[in-house]
Amino acid sequence: MLKQKQRLLVAGGDLRQIAAARRLAEYHEVEVIGFDVAHDLPTLPTGAAQSTLDHLILPMPVTRDGVFLHMPMYSGSAVSLQSLLPLVKPGGMVMGGRWTEAEWQIVTQAGLRVADYSTREEFAVRNAVPTAEGALQLAMEELSVTIRGLHSVILGAGRISRVLQPMLRALGADVTVVVRRCSDIAWSKCAQRKPHLQRNKKSPYRSTGF
Repeated sequence: MLKQKQRLLVAGGDLRQIAAARRLAEYHEVEVIGFDVAHDLPTLPTGAAQSTLDHLILPMPVTRDGVFLHMPMYSGSAVSLQSLLPLVKPGGMVMGGRWTEAEWQIVTQAGLRVADYSTREEFAVRNAVPTAEGALQLAMEELSVTIRGLHSVILGAGRISRVLQPMLRALGADVTVVVRRCSDIAWSKCAQRKPHLQRNKKSPYRSTGF
């Protein structure tokens, strides 16, 4: 958390950005742009003065096309990345998630610093929960059968996989996880589940059913 009171702009994104803006507003002067539903937060006024923001907080991913901010469903207007950069004080921080190289260069060439919060482990771990829930929601919307009794395969045993596995099992799915490393097999043993190892000469993956 920033120690001194700062003027921040939270721009674009989804409900995670709104939650972040509300939390930051407890300690800092926060404005938002790109949210038609966050009526309790002040909106960045049209024609805002340049070089008045201390920092800018962008969504994950930062843009949808390299130009306009990622704003999936909470605004009827489009906001470009470059239109916001002049509002930040020289040397200010621009924070976002999953930057592309082109986006990174746009910000640094404007004389601003760049931070990728998606690379922080504590963020990645907590973000695994809504991501796993979103995957489960999509599966339930698209499938013509119930999750219960379904044979499910998850590729990889990372953070999201570890959250998604118990969710699927709780709904009665038969879950198989395809992994690369023996350490992932060890994690399944730590969870008191018997792993099943299959070797495939044509593939570097191993399959563990739990």
